[in-house]
Amino acid sequence: MAKLQRQTYINDIVNRLSGLAYNVELRGLLNLLDLHVISEDFYVGLLNLIYGWKLRNANSLQQNIPGIDLVDESNHILVQVTGTSTKRKIDHSLKEISEKYTGYHFYFAPIVIDAKEQRKHKYAPPHEVIFNPKTDILDIHFIVDRIKGMPDIESIGIIAMFIKSNIQNDVPDTTQLTSGLNYIISQLAKDDLNECDVDMTEFEIEAKISFNNLSIYAKDAIDQYKIYYINVQKIYSEYARQGKTKSMAVLQKLHKIYVSLKSQASGDALFIAIKNEIINQIDNKNNNLSQEQLEMCVEMLMVHAFMECKIFEKPI
Repeated sequence: MAKLQRQTYINDIVNRLSGLAYNVELRGLLNLLDLHVISEDFYVGLLNLIYGWKLRNANSLQQNIPGIDLVDESNHILVQVTGTSTKRKIDHSLKEISEKYTGYHFYFAPIVIDAKEQRKHKYAPPHEVIFNPKTDILDIHFIVDRIKGMPDIESIGIIAMFIKSNIQNDVPDTTQLTSGLNYIISQLAKDDLNECDVDMTEFEIEAKISFNNLSIYAKDAIDQYKIYYINVQKIYSEYARQGKTKSMAVLQKLHKIYVSLKSQASGDALFIAIKNEIINQIDNKNNNLSQEQLEMCVEMLMVHAFMECKIFEKPI
């Protein structure tokens, strides 16, 4: 399950960084550069987590320093974050570096999937600045490979959660959300059973998270989707009003999945395994939800089931 958990983290990292690259490119074509400016601060945290650097936004030292966006003075590192990936852009950035940064190591971080063409060229860094295009062009492909090579799954999880908290995928609007949840409920609820109603306090939720050793991935999902508990409950209540009591059917299905898997994994790995098994049991061919939206709706139902104490154990 550790391998499954690692791959889940990596898949989420790839999806979110790819989405960022697409949006930066699209907004750049429209001459909307606000996302690029925001991305500078995002890359401060991301690169510090990956490399152990102590980068700061260069604007905190001096407004609009030519050629660079991020600086780590203790490790002598400079980073240019940009949505433009061309040799001309790299040459210009290098040319603008001040003599103050003599001997620093320069990294070029284009917010693109792959900048392999720029690695083929030769460059002339000034002031004894170190720059190797084969290793110092940090496109998304290179960054993901670096993360994949990290031996510590906890470190990968921390990076995944940092990216997730900074690059939020769009939650479906109310209509999409209700439609998606209804579709998944109809797929999982083969029989109508009795309703139930449990209201866990914030303290009880935290205690249950701790008791089940849920950490980065599961805890983030619970924190993010617990506010949708009422949305799920309203859908179940509407079924009940129509005489179609589906909540216990779904909750019992999720409980059975949990019981069948809990001997094979625990903590976040078990949370991920339950999620994947639910998705495997849903036929999404005739539904308009994207795969990403489907996963969000499944996690909402899981968090509801968590709060109803149908998956994972109650604290003793």
